[in-house]
Amino acid sequence: MPPRRADEADEIVVTADRYGEAKVAAESEFDEEEIASHGADSIQDLLARLSPFIDPSGEEPVILINGKPAGFDRSILSYPAEALQRLAVLKPEAAAQYGEPAGKRVVNLILKKHFSMWNADAGVDFATAGGQVGGKLSANRTAISGDTRWNATARIGADSAFRKSARALPPREGVFDSVGFVSAPDGGEIDPALSLIAGEPVTAAAIPPEWLAGAGAGAGVPGLADFAATANALHPVDPNAYETLQSSRRTASLAIGVTRPLGAFTAALNLNASRSSSEGERGLPMVSVLIPAGSPWSPFADDVLLTRPFAGERALRNANDSTALGASLTLNGSIGSWQTNFGVNYGRNLASNLLETGIDRTRIQQAIAADAAFDPYGPWDESLLLATRGRTRSENLSARLNVHKTIIDLPAGPMVWNLTANASRNRSHSWQEGGDAGAVERRTTRHQTSGQMTLSLPIARRGEAGPAWLGDLSLDLSASTQAMTGSRAQKRYGANVSWSPWSIVQLRGSIDRAEAAPSFDQLDAPIETTVTRVFDYARQEVAEPLWITGGNPDLRGGSRQSVSLAATLRPLGGQALTLNLGYRQSVAKGGVAGFPELTPAIEAAFPERVTRDAEGRLVAIDARAINIARDTDAELSSGIALRLGQARAGERSKAAPEPLQISVSLNHRFRLKSELLTRSGLPAIDQLRAGGQSRHNLSMQLSVGKRGIGANLSGNWSSPGRLRGAADDADAAFRFKPPLTFNLSAFVEPDRLFALSGKKGALNGLKISVDVRNLFNGYRRVTLADGRVPSGYSRNEIDPLGRTLSLTARKRF
Repeated sequence: MPPRRADEADEIVVTADRYGEAKVAAESEFDEEEIASHGADSIQDLLARLSPFIDPSGEEPVILINGKPAGFDRSILSYPAEALQRLAVLKPEAAAQYGEPAGKRVVNLILKKHFSMWNADAGVDFATAGGQVGGKLSANRTAISGDTRWNATARIGADSAFRKSARALPPREGVFDSVGFVSAPDGGEIDPALSLIAGEPVTAAAIPPEWLAGAGAGAGVPGLADFAATANALHPVDPNAYETLQSSRRTASLAIGVTRPLGAFTAALNLNASRSSSEGERGLPMVSVLIPAGSPWSPFADDVLLTRPFAGERALRNANDSTALGASLTLNGSIGSWQTNFGVNYGRNLASNLLETGIDRTRIQQAIAADAAFDPYGPWDESLLLATRGRTRSENLSARLNVHKTIIDLPAGPMVWNLTANASRNRSHSWQEGGDAGAVERRTTRHQTSGQMTLSLPIARRGEAGPAWLGDLSLDLSASTQAMTGSRAQKRYGANVSWSPWSIVQLRGSIDRAEAAPSFDQLDAPIETTVTRVFDYARQEVAEPLWITGGNPDLRGGSRQSVSLAATLRPLGGQALTLNLGYRQSVAKGGVAGFPELTPAIEAAFPERVTRDAEGRLVAIDARAINIARDTDAELSSGIALRLGQARAGERSKAAPEPLQISVSLNHRFRLKSELLTRSGLPAIDQLRAGGQSRHNLSMQLSVGKRGIGANLSGNWSSPGRLRGAADDADAAFRFKPPLTFNLSAFVEPDRLFALSGKKGALNGLKISVDVRNLFNGYRRVTLADGRVPSGYSRNEIDPLGRTLSLTARKRF
């Protein structure tokens, strides 16, 4: 037999899925080189930087790990970005395949088969104008060996308090003295006898030092000679030095995650613990009380007014502490022909808060009149401070089961049936004392169950099923129900159609109708009282009312219907250029919404939520969630994404230098309608014409880099908005002009840049990053109709922190 020629050799074709591939094709992918060009330290950081290419709306995507649902496994987000082989953004119809609501984006994280890394990070951040500085330290260990992987991350961080005195801001009205003094109620001479001893007219006299320290209490009443020694001696202080615009913060956390095969399943166990605390200052507490003539503590012939701080320079405090513990278990595998994902999650949280609001003047005045032993000049007991204290203990146990299988293989592809069941139990026990309500204790337990069914139906596939002109066509149908303790069952229906008549065009449409009930937190979250800085449009002044948040058990359910249409065009046939156009409309009836900005229209709709004093000043705002009659939104969105420097699979030589990766995204949102009807019988609020909202929003991102060096510039701009002030006063309209803000980040890895990899030294494995937020120090400018800047809207009052700079050093071991 003659020898076989080379061109007659047997041809063997091997077809297999790519490692980590999901069941739905990717819409776009990012390979190792492009991931490295962004300089992200963790997968969570990477997802944030790629947000414009994943979902420009910024909504958190559904996460898959090597093609399998992550479930409750959140430890993957702390893995270093270097652990990724690639990142795939799946087509929009993927959400239904994994039991998620239509429209949610799905990201598949494909990890390297073998990877090991130790790394430590140290960073510092500060405001370039001064006044605030923070720091962080973290250590991470990650190891991957096939289907077995584990990760441990420890973090600590601290931020200093940002004081009002760090900026040129107007101080509070009033007298602020670090010692305290007596004066005449009418402001004149205190006592002629005191003036005679002092040798000059005395209109004010500081508290004698020995009585201020409490040492004089045993010596009886201070005499005129004691006050003569402090005649006309005051100790004024800057009140801004005792107020913080941002509280000091401390954080610490530890997270451990382990994933390994367990029979026919893959099991992921995660444990986490965190601790955070913050403490702010609310100003120097001052009080004025009357000491009548004849009081055992008064040597004066007439009544005097005692004005003093509570305890020297001790400021009012606003402190919060929280401790959280959590554990989760996720199982992925197959049971017969069913692909299953099961997860259970447990979380426990302990929190406490303290808000001091002032000095109990009424009790002190009563004690001066009725208790001869009460020393008005010496140290005061802490019980004389007005304060609200609260503690909360809550726990949540939840479970999720998702199963799906192919019902039948159709010519256009498999028909997939997907079932998802969720169950959760939430318990909370809160206790609060202080304030007008006195001591309040609440115990709540709520259960919630839900189920969803999705049917994915392929109708046509290009070149295989259906007429050629039809291209790829698929339909997803979903139905779900949810029930919670204390409310009726809510139903949800949805349909999503995806059509690609040509390979470069993708058209999508969806409709969704859902009945919705308030969440656990909206109903049962503990009541918290803080103080916030808001602008009072009614009085055109800055106010600092009590801000009340927490659960509102009176909330009712509602419904929402939404329609969306979207088109994606890739004219170059690959991922280099992508054009997007979308339309979305939603109408919510009787739903739940967060309490909006307190405009005159909102105050008119919810007068019971606003408390004012006799002079009309804001005292408190009940900012818990509200029910609304109707909320209507409609918008157009468009975007363009350009990615350069990518090489097709197999085209890049190992010897060839890595190309520069360039990506640009530009997204525009045009709000057609935003109308809020708070209550029946009231006029609807057009939030675009008179509610202060912007009609246009433009965001951009530019990334340039490769392994070892790169930079990212992001920007955001919104069109001016207009807010009507007093209903009948056109001159009281406020005009908002948002800034064009830019953020810049850059990184450099000296060992890669100077070919030092593999060599020992301090630079080996080192990455230095810099991030600048609000690069040009812009702020939202506010003017009245005549061009004047209203009180409370100066540069430092709108954004006192301004530009911030972060420096981070990361070392790989």
